[in-house]
Amino acid sequence: MRYLFLLFLVSFFIQSEAQKPVYSTKSKKAIEQYEIGKNFLILRKYYDALPCFERAIEKDKQFVEAYIALAGCYRTLREDKKVKENLIIAFSIQPNIPEASYEYFSLASLLFREGDYKNTSFYLEKFFSFKPTDKRIIPFAEKLRKSCAFAEIAMKTPLDFTPIALPAPINQFRNQYFPSLTADGQYMLYTVRNATGKFDDEDLYFSEKKDNKWSEPQQVGNTINTKEYEGASTISGDGKTLVFTYGTRSEPCDLYFSKRTGDQWSKPKNLGVNVNTKDWDSQPCLSADGRTLYFSSERRGGFGREDIWITRLDSNDVWTSPVNAGPQINTSDSEFTPFIHPNGTTLYFASKGWDGMGGSDLFMCEKLNETEWSNPKNLGYPINTFSDELGLCISSDFSMGYYSQDQSYALGKYASSIFSFQVPESLKGTQKCVYLKGKVLNDATSQPLKAKIELINLQTGQTEQNIISDEQTGAYLLVVPSNKNYGLFVSAVGFLYQSLNFNTETEAFASNESFDVRLKPIQKNTEVALRNLFFETKKYELDTISTTELVKLVNLIKVNSLRVEISGHTDNVGTPIDNQILSQKRAQSVCNYLISKGIKKEMLVFKGYGEAKPIGDNLTDEGRKINRRIEIKILN
Repeated sequence: MRYLFLLFLVSFFIQSEAQKPVYSTKSKKAIEQYEIGKNFLILRKYYDALPCFERAIEKDKQFVEAYIALAGCYRTLREDKKVKENLIIAFSIQPNIPEASYEYFSLASLLFREGDYKNTSFYLEKFFSFKPTDKRIIPFAEKLRKSCAFAEIAMKTPLDFTPIALPAPINQFRNQYFPSLTADGQYMLYTVRNATGKFDDEDLYFSEKKDNKWSEPQQVGNTINTKEYEGASTISGDGKTLVFTYGTRSEPCDLYFSKRTGDQWSKPKNLGVNVNTKDWDSQPCLSADGRTLYFSSERRGGFGREDIWITRLDSNDVWTSPVNAGPQINTSDSEFTPFIHPNGTTLYFASKGWDGMGGSDLFMCEKLNETEWSNPKNLGYPINTFSDELGLCISSDFSMGYYSQDQSYALGKYASSIFSFQVPESLKGTQKCVYLKGKVLNDATSQPLKAKIELINLQTGQTEQNIISDEQTGAYLLVVPSNKNYGLFVSAVGFLYQSLNFNTETEAFASNESFDVRLKPIQKNTEVALRNLFFETKKYELDTISTTELVKLVNLIKVNSLRVEISGHTDNVGTPIDNQILSQKRAQSVCNYLISKGIKKEMLVFKGYGEAKPIGDNLTDEGRKINRRIEIKILN
């Protein structure tokens, strides 16, 4: 942009010379100094030109052309404050200067960056009144006009927004920023710059919330922090996967990851050539299960400068080649600091390309399907201002937001602090979610187990969460979104898998901090209920959403060469004989499916027990629901 204005200024002088211009001053001495400065400017000797234009103004304080020339010099030297001052003086002396039409846009741009939307609009309309034709500048001016209109409306309808700096010990360093939370909100990871005062580097710190207070921040560990730059980072919902930006003073940023077992983080590994490029790759954000990564990159193939890209872990735990988030998110300008909410569908990000208040604004959109997003929504004023806003994260229940804010403390120097705020209702995602937190244990010994935990959408058959419990502690944390029928499957080698159902379409759920899962070793006479097999009332044909469970069951029997009894059970609604017959037919339906998938008939026995073996109270709806079930029993 500065280069375009320099071209304009030079061409303006050449044109003026050819037309023997009539200056706004009659002072020959002022004109003499002005023309000397003009020749220096054509030769790009800006520091020589400056005193000439200043002396011209000393000779005549109403010399409009000298003010405009002086502004042009300062623009090239990146002294925006003096550019603004000289243009304001020039246009106050002579409001309409068609030959300097593009300087009105220059002044409007500077005022917009300061949040002076009223005067921005005034000078923009002046610019357009001269019917500009430069196709290089007009698109910028049109975008500025739209953003200014948006900003003026936004300020008339401010959000209820009261940010509060997090108390000590979080904000104890000069600069702390890019907060990231676990899904339970108990673990905050963030970046600290120049923590010791010895090196101008970046390190990762974490703090735990205990008794509703943040603990003293600790370095993530010497396996991760170095004397180089560990910058923007992200942590999975269960706090066991960390992805962070690493760079040196001579090399561009790459993304690295580390896994936590117990209290120890593994040695970081580069995400590899599938993800990292020779360009800037940074500002990562993990999905709740740690298997999808959003990040910002300057790589080729995007829509603008920095774009948001998405990569996923495949079935072999290899990061796939990143896919651009697409034009519904990315623009020809910059998009960065993505934050995917634990619900997996609400994306918050910063952008300079969409209409906003100035600088980079924060936006949100909703995932419609695997490739499409809703139109970005500006978070509004006063969350967004004329300054740069970025690096937002939101708690899993949408109650609290966290971000960092710069504050000037000395000439040209800033300090950054982390703030929290209550999220306005209009900025909450449409997809609510809860989390389950607990341990996976050996039912026989109560020892912790390393187990695979899958949350599968039974309508689509797609796995929406896929995590591993800690092999030392058995701990896990799983996010469960609302408005879907989910099957939860917990499995470990040598154990019967646990099958649970969460139908968040029809039932209300709350987060659970102690949801332990106990797996039974595979041994004779062991029984387990299959909670994701469904039948219509008083019918025995398997519902199509039972397919996920049936596939799991086929695999369990084949891999472990099991001989099993399939048993059907009902509640006490109806007559005992009808219930026995119904349970028998339901068990047989499951048995017939298994045979159709290659399980030998002699490996299966089916039985109907009707209402004879209740495990819940038949006096309550919940108890009757528990009693309606299919179980398997190991026979060999």
